Amino acid sequence: MIHLNPETVLAAREGDRAALEEIVRAAERPVYNLALRMLANPADAEDASQEILIKIVTHLGSLREVEAAGGWALRVACRHLVHERRRGRVEAMRLTFDAFAEDLADGAAPAHESGLSGAELSLAIKEVKIGCTLAMLVCLGRDLRIAYVLGDVFELTETEAAAVLEIAPATYRQRLKRARDRVTAFVARTCGIANDKAACRCDRRTTPALAQGRITRGKAAFGATVHGSDDIRDVQDQIRRLDQGRRAAALMRSNPDFPSEIGKLTLQVLDRMHDGDAMTGFGKT
Repeated sequence: MIHLNPETVLAAREGDRAALEEIVRAAERPVYNLALRMLANPADAEDASQEILIKIVTHLGSLREVEAAGGWALRVACRHLVHERRRGRVEAMRLTFDAFAEDLADGAAPAHESGLSGAELSLAIKEVKIGCTLAMLVCLGRDLRIAYVLGDVFELTETEAAAVLEIAPATYRQRLKRARDRVTAFVARTCGIANDKAACRCDRRTTPALAQGRITRGKAAFGATVHGSDDIRDVQDQIRRLDQGRRAAALMRSNPDFPSEIGKLTLQVLDRMHDGDAMTGFGKT
């Protein structure tokens, strides 16, 4: 999931500024995508990503096996997001699946009441879908959430995920099953994309989402686009071809690879932090 060139890691540890930048650029997008799925809020995910990238860079000197740098960086990210990162804005809502289902059922309205143009509505529907699926994940505790994200969203093997989380494979299997069962059951009874008998529809959530400030007219907080392969009808058709047990994971994986520019900001912070010995393996040549 995070791929770091061993030669680049060695060069960065020797103070090569270009190598350091390459490491930050290679890690920023996977780190941000993991953080956003754990925190469900772009601003919180950006803050957490910057914290993680700084940890990765400043601890390069402690890495014993540079060939395993990518897996090590992912462990740093997961450890931070599960055990060290303060509660995010969506987490502070203390969502449960039952409470979230009630929220989705409250105030649904026809899409035409949103007052959006066709292009704006298309974008808003995608933003609603992304925000909703991210919020679903926050209904899980962090231990179950990270297990589900690594296994069913990023499709790491059981062995890989257990090693990243530094737990026994049997423990990981139990956590993934518990998380998968809860997400699958919620999607099956609630989500109209996965189940045509479920009540919730993304287009009917646009008006209340706009009123509550969860989405902004004409703006894409989650990087959605008006045109693209993530059209809700196409996603719906693809997901409904699957058996019920696979639909929830497919719904989560249908979200885009979220773009991030946090690497540039992180490099600026690292430049300000640099004072010779303040950072391990960091310097300028």
